[in-house]
Amino acid sequence: MNVKLDSLIEKIKSDGVDAAKKQADKILADAKKTADAIVKEANAEADKARKKAEADAEAYRKNAETAIKQAARDTVLVMKEKIGEMFEQALMEDISKTLDKDLLQKIILKLAGAWAGEGDLEVLVNEKDAEALQAQLKRSLSTNLKGSLDLRIDKKIEHGFRIGKKGENLYYDFTDESILEALRIFLNPKLAELLK
Repeated sequence: MNVKLDSLIEKIKSDGVDAAKKQADKILADAKKTADAIVKEANAEADKARKKAEADAEAYRKNAETAIKQAARDTVLVMKEKIGEMFEQALMEDISKTLDKDLLQKIILKLAGAWAGEGDLEVLVNEKDAEALQAQLKRSLSTNLKGSLDLRIDKKIEHGFRIGKKGENLYYDFTDESILEALRIFLNPKLAELLK
């Protein structure tokens, strides 16, 4: 009976060990399956995060390129504008220097002589030029002009003058600003071409 008992104990141990081994194998298989699923999900998430990071980096690169191109265009436009302003300022300075009292007197005398006999004339100049021209024009025109010439001060004029028939409020404009405006029509296309 002892042998039967030993054999029965041995069988129970063997069946228990087999069952435990099967149970352990099943737990291991389930754990491996779960681990594989977790690894697969983690890889999918990592891949998704990598693709999103690449897409974000590409979008950032494109935005940066667009911003750089826009900044370059803006810089070119500002530079063109500044160069144009500098050119106009230099031109205005040259015009202002050229429109000295001697040239003003010559131009006014020519125009007054051309309009001799057509009535009274009015010349608008700045205060500084009015003082310098007053006596000279009166002397020069007294023999050539049949009518009067009024020399009036216009504080809006920096250099040059406006001339017209008295009382008509219609003047021919020979101020530095109007001369610059006339030159601008011809010079701006050339300047724009040079800046290209």
